[in-house]
Amino acid sequence: MFSFTHKNSFCISLLHHTERWNKMLKRFEYFDLSVCRWPAAMYPDDIIDTFHPDLQKGQRGCAQSHILIWRHIVEHKLDYALILEDDACFDIHWKDKLNRFHLDSSQKNWHAIFLNASEPLHEIDKWAPALNQFLTGGYILSYTGATILLNTFQGCYHTSDWMTSRLQLLGNCYTYFPWLIIQEGADSTIGSGVEADHEKVVRCLEGIHYSLDHYK
Repeated sequence: MFSFTHKNSFCISLLHHTERWNKMLKRFEYFDLSVCRWPAAMYPDDIIDTFHPDLQKGQRGCAQSHILIWRHIVEHKLDYALILEDDACFDIHWKDKLNRFHLDSSQKNWHAIFLNASEPLHEIDKWAPALNQFLTGGYILSYTGATILLNTFQGCYHTSDWMTSRLQLLGNCYTYFPWLIIQEGADSTIGSGVEADHEKVVRCLEGIHYSLDHYK
């Protein structure tokens, strides 16, 4: 079973967006989560790494925020961390579904677990390998996964979800459908690289008769 505390659970959020943060606090309270608010990179001085020149300002800021958490995982030798963006909505049974993950011994060397992802899976209610899945609104990253990401992209970082999609190519990343986290999208304040397509989310969930009422 996973254990999430203030030391290994982070939500990226702009410090001056108190309304957005208060909304997230209500979600954390509902799910009995103690989450550290991680200041989102916003200003030019916040960008301390080198990024691919095609990235826009918001994409660099979002990616920088994720990279700093990856570095924190490695520097503090955390086994894993829960990383959230400030528009994450949780499946009301996400903890129970997540605890099924370790039932399969083949998954013990995982690098990342994507609680939200860009594409539905053919099988439902089952953990499956993640491949070409984008979005980083909610994921669990292991120490090994963080180390690989930092070593792979050092000197030329990309958008956070493109980098994590490359990590998936190693075959040790997993996801679940219906997604354990969906994003509100337009209400995000941190400049995510891929804008959540709410219509697509609704369409995919309706296809398996899974109501948005399952999310909080």
